[in-house]
Parts: sequence; C-alpha cells; structure tokens
Amino acid sequence: MSRISADQKTAVLKKMCTLLLCSLLAGVGVAAAETGLVGEIEASGYAREMPPGAPMGAAYLSLRELSGRARVLRRVELPAHPQASVELHTTEEVAGVSRMRALKEIPLPGHGAIEMRPGATHLMIRGVALRAGQSLTLRLVFADGSAREVTLPVHGLAQADKSPAANGKEEEHHRGHHHG
Repeated sequence: MSRISADQKTAVLKKMCTLLLCSLLAGVGVAAAETGLVGEIEASGYAREMPPGAPMGAAYLSLRELSGRARVLRRVELPAHPQASVELHTTEEVAGVSRMRALKEIPLPGHGAIEMRPGATHLMIRGVALRAGQSLTLRLVFADGSAREVTLPVHGLAQADKSPAANGKEEEHHRGHHHG
C-alpha cells in the first residue's frame, strides 16, 4: 500500500481549495450579472408603514451612481407583487399648498446621487399593504434596460424620518392625494 506524503496532501488540498474558490467566484459573477448594476449603483432606503385606511404607501431611496455613467430611472417594479404598482413622484408647494406630481423619470448623474425623502421626491406604492417590520423588494429599471434590485425595510410610523420635512406632513399629504 502506498502512503500519501504530507506534501502530496497539501498539494491536493490546495487544488481543491482553488477549484472551490473559482466555482464560488464564477457563481458570484453570474449573480451580479443577473441583478444588473451591483457595484455600479449603490442603493438603500426604506418604505414607510401605511397609516390606517391609506390606499397608498411611500418609499424613499438613496441612489449613488459609482461608475461615472449618467442614468435615468424610468420605472420601479415590485417583483413579489406583480399586481401592484409604483409611481415616481415629487412634492411641490404651489401657492402654499403641497401637491404631488407624477414624474416620468428621474435622472441619476454619473458619480451623482438621488436622495428621496418625505416632502420631496419619493415612490408611491399601490396594491401592497406596508406593515412595520416587513421588507419590500423593488426592481429599479433604467432607460438603458439595466436593472437593480434593492430590498427596503418597512419602518413604523413612529420610526419615520425625523427631518423637518417629515413631521407628519407626508402622511397627511398622502391622504389628500392632490396631484397637480
């Protein structure tokens, strides 16, 4: 019976580790290609729990374009809720009245950022009951056909953004649904 030396065992283990590492890296490459813009666009944010009786909810994203290529956010999809819809919106003050206006697209400059927040640019979510503690997966679709998925936590109303723009104004505003 032939014995395997310690050097041979080490060589075999190194080859196995190398093959395993290559397989893992190949899988990561495939996953990144499937999601589109991982590494090119950094995305974070949150959705807000819907107040009782509200027919729509809101979500806020922070997007950072890292590749230097200007992009245009054209639409947002809800992969887990195909019957639901997302609208791009902004809030404007006209003659002292806060009004929402639908947007066809939102430009994202190369090396630039989009900062959505209550009382400004935001996403309106229809057809999904947003409850605190849940998560919401969005698929961001850009004008060039590329896409990026991001999963947002759903914050409770008490956790809502504490910025001066928020202070309850956004929930009250969304109940009225004044589109201008």
